Amino acid sequence: MDKPQYIQSDGLQLVVERFGSGPPLIFAHGLTGNRHVTRQQFMSLADQYSIIIYDQRGHCDASPVTDPALYDPVRMAEDMTAVLNAFHIDKAIVGGESMGAATTLTFALRHPERVEKLLLTAPAFGDSPNPETASIRAMGQEIGEIGIDAFLAAAAVRQRDELGWPEPVIDAVARMQGSHDSASLATACQAVIDWVILPDLSPLQTIACPTCIIAWENDTLHPLALAQQYAATIPRAELEMLPSLAELFLNPAVVGEIYGRFLTA
Repeated sequence: MDKPQYIQSDGLQLVVERFGSGPPLIFAHGLTGNRHVTRQQFMSLADQYSIIIYDQRGHCDASPVTDPALYDPVRMAEDMTAVLNAFHIDKAIVGGESMGAATTLTFALRHPERVEKLLLTAPAFGDSPNPETASIRAMGQEIGEIGIDAFLAAAAVRQRDELGWPEPVIDAVARMQGSHDSASLATACQAVIDWVILPDLSPLQTIACPTCIIAWENDTLHPLALAQQYAATIPRAELEMLPSLAELFLNPAVVGEIYGRFLTA
């Protein structure tokens, strides 16, 4: 595996890893995620694809971002452009999860000639506000007020006692969310959750490449209905289901397995 590289985009520094060999596949993590989570999901495909993963702006080892205006889906889509350009890649399999699915979809609509196939995990944003806007904004405010460590301690109690999350899921979420600068993550939560990336879903009809969407039930932050709308509107899309959100943390490699089957079908 190559050492992380530092790539400039929009005056910010992104941290990028590339591993494996084969056709290029770039994937962007979600809000509060990082490249380490993506690596777990896609490592199994490294013998077939050249995998490119990166910390999106304001996350993990990328430049912290505390200006809400910089958490803009078009600007973040162009971060993906900057990464591909840095590796002199004209066309790739492109994908993302949640926030990353939105930036990837924006990239695909802006640069369709650069997209070989499209991978979208847990779409959260479309043509209407996200159902969890208020709760994610409150999460961001709490992180900003008490810091990420205190937030995670309190969140673990809620996850365990109120939500009944398994300990491995609580631990995985804490590791992921604890990798960020507190002020940067607080701003991201309060800015990104307001995204409405399309006036309506009709532009999805212009996506000509094969598309795979992964979703699951009972997750209001990532509404199954939105994933189903994506799948019904994108002409060559197929929808794959996970048992639950917990599966993403208990068995992250399942993401690569699903996409691997799709890519070789």
